[in-house]
Amino acid sequence: MNKFIQIRMIPAAFLGVLLCAVGLLWPESEYRRPLTVAVNIWPGSERLVMACDASNTKDQRINIVEMSWSTAVMGAFRKHVVDAAVVTLDELIRLEADGAKPRAVLILGVSKGSDAIMGHTGQMSMQSLRGKHIGVELRSSSEYLLRHALMANGMSFQDVEVVPLNLAETEAAYKEKGIDAVVSSDPWCTRLQDKGATVLFDSSQMDLELSRVLVVREDVLQAYPRELHSLVSACLKIKSQAGWTEIENGQDATLRRAGFTLEQWKKSLKKIHLPDAAENRRLFVQKAGGLEECLKKMSVEMLQLGLLDHEVEVRRLITPVFLEEEP
Repeated sequence: MNKFIQIRMIPAAFLGVLLCAVGLLWPESEYRRPLTVAVNIWPGSERLVMACDASNTKDQRINIVEMSWSTAVMGAFRKHVVDAAVVTLDELIRLEADGAKPRAVLILGVSKGSDAIMGHTGQMSMQSLRGKHIGVELRSSSEYLLRHALMANGMSFQDVEVVPLNLAETEAAYKEKGIDAVVSSDPWCTRLQDKGATVLFDSSQMDLELSRVLVVREDVLQAYPRELHSLVSACLKIKSQAGWTEIENGQDATLRRAGFTLEQWKKSLKKIHLPDAAENRRLFVQKAGGLEECLKKMSVEMLQLGLLDHEVEVRRLITPVFLEEEP
């Protein structure tokens, strides 16, 4: 009997050793971290937040990281803390000049008044700001907007007193003595207007310059193609303000994030144009009046304004690959 047990146990022991060896040699499944996208608080970015929720599945994760101001978003992108970000066109050019290799894959929204220079009652024009203190977030779209507006009115940075702020501070700074105007964007602009602030210059007087685009690092384009295609496709399905029914039905945290009432939200959306898939493709590929032409013009202007040390090759900054119809 003992001999029988010994004979039966040898194969079992051998099998156990073999399984252990296979377990040690079998490669572990590689951890694939979620695609991470940085956004700041701008009503047009909600289109992307909603698309992210729609794109997440068991096999595919996309994380949204919300930041309160533009330079924080740019810093996170530059340091590889995030894979993608929502930025304005001037910020896209700055990132390329810094060697961050951003590639725009989608126009989320075109600002048509949601970025503005806000003054106090009695101030009627940009000329009234000569020698005044203006709060502005430097190295961001706010600085570009201020410099552009000053130049358009025959002035420069030397004609005003600049007070460095970040976007999230502009609403509180507006109330402080010694601050004559602030450069801000929604949601802060809409709230300031409701408190009596005067719009001295805004993005409705510009073309595509203050559009928000989704940018992705060059190396991420090939690392996360499925996630990016899914995100862009989901975003483009939210074609118009009328499609954002979740907010009106109280099923979204958007109003809390923006600190908006529903009426303020609707007012803010009127200042943003949301390009659909066809318009996105057109702006990405056409020469005259398209994204590339606008970026070229801005690169030259930013050099003149002292915002760049060298002109940037803008052609490589845009890629329409994820705007194509899915096979």
